[in-house]
Amino acid sequence: MSNSRDEEYDLSDGQRLAILENTANTNRNILLVMALLALVGISVAITVVVLKFAEPEVVYAQQRDLDLLTKQVELLEKTTADWQANLTDINTVLDSSSASAFKAQLLSQEQSYQLHLTALKEGMRDLARMTPGSRTWLEIYNEKMDEALKQSKERQRQLERLQTNRVSGLAKPLSE
Repeated sequence: MSNSRDEEYDLSDGQRLAILENTANTNRNILLVMALLALVGISVAITVVVLKFAEPEVVYAQQRDLDLLTKQVELLEKTTADWQANLTDINTVLDSSSASAFKAQLLSQEQSYQLHLTALKEGMRDLARMTPGSRTWLEIYNEKMDEALKQSKERQRQLERLQTNRVSGLAKPLSE
């Protein structure tokens, strides 16, 4: 045994230097890895701290606030239902109101008036063909009849634009 120990101590300076360099290289590599791990650990710690401070403060709703909002929603739903029921009643009244019936009656009257004016105009033209002489009076008559028809059609358009509900079957628009 003493021979092997002596052999260890009998190493030349070059061999000792080589062993020492290998050990130094190994220690340098270990220190480098440890430094890299420390750097990664520090960067993770800094990131966690920054995110913790940057995180917004969250305030959660309390049960009493939720109960209050639930009651308000229920009240609004009830109010909406009441308004819808009233709207249905109002539409029913409007459908059967005299305004809608009156509008329909006026539209029907305008249609009859337009038919009457058209018949008068055609009749006067036929009469003018039967009589000899100048036809300038017919042109003047036709201009006045055209103006009356134009006014009647404008009244009909105004009546149709009125905001009342239609009562079905009382008046149908006259095609132009």
